[in-house]
Amino acid sequence: METEHYLDQAATTKPSDAALLALNKAAWGNPSSAHGIGRKAAGELKDARIAVGKTFGLSRLSKDRIFFTSCGTESNNIALFGTAAAKKRDPARPGTILISAGEHPSVENPARVLEKQGYRIVRIPTTGGALDLGFLEEALGSADSPVIFAGFMLANNETGAVYDVKSAAALVKRSFPDATVHCDAVQAYLKRKFTPLSLGVDTMTVSAHKIHAVRGAGALYVSENVIRRKNLVPVMPGGGQEEGFRSGTENLPAIASFAAAAEEGFAALAENEAKVRALRERLDRGLAELGLSVNRPAGEFLPGLASIRLPGIRSETMLNYLSGRGVYVSAGSACSAAAKKKSEALLAFGLSENEADSVIRASFDATNGEDDVDALLEGLKDGIASLQRKK
Repeated sequence: METEHYLDQAATTKPSDAALLALNKAAWGNPSSAHGIGRKAAGELKDARIAVGKTFGLSRLSKDRIFFTSCGTESNNIALFGTAAAKKRDPARPGTILISAGEHPSVENPARVLEKQGYRIVRIPTTGGALDLGFLEEALGSADSPVIFAGFMLANNETGAVYDVKSAAALVKRSFPDATVHCDAVQAYLKRKFTPLSLGVDTMTVSAHKIHAVRGAGALYVSENVIRRKNLVPVMPGGGQEEGFRSGTENLPAIASFAAAAEEGFAALAENEAKVRALRERLDRGLAELGLSVNRPAGEFLPGLASIRLPGIRSETMLNYLSGRGVYVSAGSACSAAAKKKSEALLAFGLSENEADSVIRASFDATNGEDDVDALLEGLKDGIASLQRKK
């Protein structure tokens, strides 16, 4: 079989050896059980929470919380629905919710549910890959009901654009100090240096399978301030695990895998960033030689994610061609691509529907090498020549 080149790291990552070892070594007991096996599991769960907390800049004595969930989607839902349910609301004007345009479906779709319940949803433009802070400021000034929640993803999962969450959070807090400011940091986690404190956010979401751990674990950071003010409440009643915020027996094997991958990625963060930047430079040079352009954000962006425009070739057509050569990329977000929906993120970026339909996403990290980039470039070169002839 020909060599495979995996360039879809933004969709999911292959578990590392350390993550798989931790998975297999994890205690099988229920962490809520009072007997010896249960206590052993509870101890490992505590160790995993501390390990992940360190990557968030938290000390062992921090009163902020990290709740383990099943994934980023569940964490985002808990943050948004838990905030909406936290206080008694005026049915006629329950509140205003701000989110960035082109958010991941796990934020956008819950927002639509709340919109049908009477909440006012305001989407902050992200044209060119930049969060429109001027629009945000105007939206805050003209809000006809209190802003209760503001959610801004740190890095867009389709364009790689890094948004100025710190400035956005500060603007929200200045006008509405009681609002919960949330950040979906799933794509940016362990790809750049940040903490909830440095961003100025109250809640933050990350996911295990994006950092070379197995699927089935995620985390929701919740600040001490949110807990103390009861600005977030549980939305899934059950046995009371994770302080009631995520009832259900914790998936300790997946959580242990998550913690191991987090420790590994955090220790090598600077080294990994340098390698990915070098790979991106190689990719950009090759794309320029092929005459291909990238949807490059106006500001900062993740070097390991490239949104590549194709010359009149549909994304799915090129994706299938490359896949036949063992080069694996995406047509955008794995969630929306599977449903064959138009990319909201690319439309928010400023592309037309036709342009958005001719974009592929190549995403890579420190586990990739120059051979992967070269295979993609060669595949694009041959694919364009072959597919354009068939038109």
